[in-house]
Amino acid sequence: MKMSSAISKWILFIVTVAFTGILLQGCAAARKIDAASILSKTKLEFKELQLDSVTINPDLFENIKDLKSTLLPNPQVVLMVQNLARGIIEKELGKAHLTAVMTAKNQSPDTLWIRELKAELFLDTLIELPLQLKDSTVLMPGINDLTLTTKFPLDKRLLGLASITKYRIKGEIFVSLEAEGPMVSFDFDIEHPITPEEIKALEDRARKTLLDGLVSDWVYSIFPKE
Repeated sequence: MKMSSAISKWILFIVTVAFTGILLQGCAAARKIDAASILSKTKLEFKELQLDSVTINPDLFENIKDLKSTLLPNPQVVLMVQNLARGIIEKELGKAHLTAVMTAKNQSPDTLWIRELKAELFLDTLIELPLQLKDSTVLMPGINDLTLTTKFPLDKRLLGLASITKYRIKGEIFVSLEAEGPMVSFDFDIEHPITPEEIKALEDRARKTLLDGLVSDWVYSIFPKE
């Protein structure tokens, strides 16, 4: 009798654990379905692409001899700046730090946590750049801005920006109903036309910022801060 009672309790324990596991799995599945339902009511759109800053390649001036030997501009530095002004780029001069902003329109009354976002930015066929989500964020009901960052190499491809006619952001977004809840994901592929005026403004700003940076780095190399 005692053994039979012990076996019964053990069987009851196993059934309880199994039933609890099924309930938890069912709840997780339901939460995933709820998140997927909210996600289906969320629309992603491209908002803007902007240039934040330019960093100069630190190796540019290392190979220029006698950079500090005179207050007059080094001929190689002058040639580098002149070539850039003429549209000649022989090596990577630095990086342009870009910010791409997308809007997410959450049309449901619920909030979603963005757990991960994998995406690439395509500038026509000129270049493909990996995008990173700048900050962890949530999709509140209504319109939300998603800020993504990337770096554009300032090499001869800078001269091809004038031919760009559209941006394209392609990727996958992972969301959940809680910060640590089960995730669902969906793919997105957004194209956005760009006017010649917009791309020229971006190109001009990148070129000017790069020129200013080159001159500033040369001056700093002669008069370093103590």
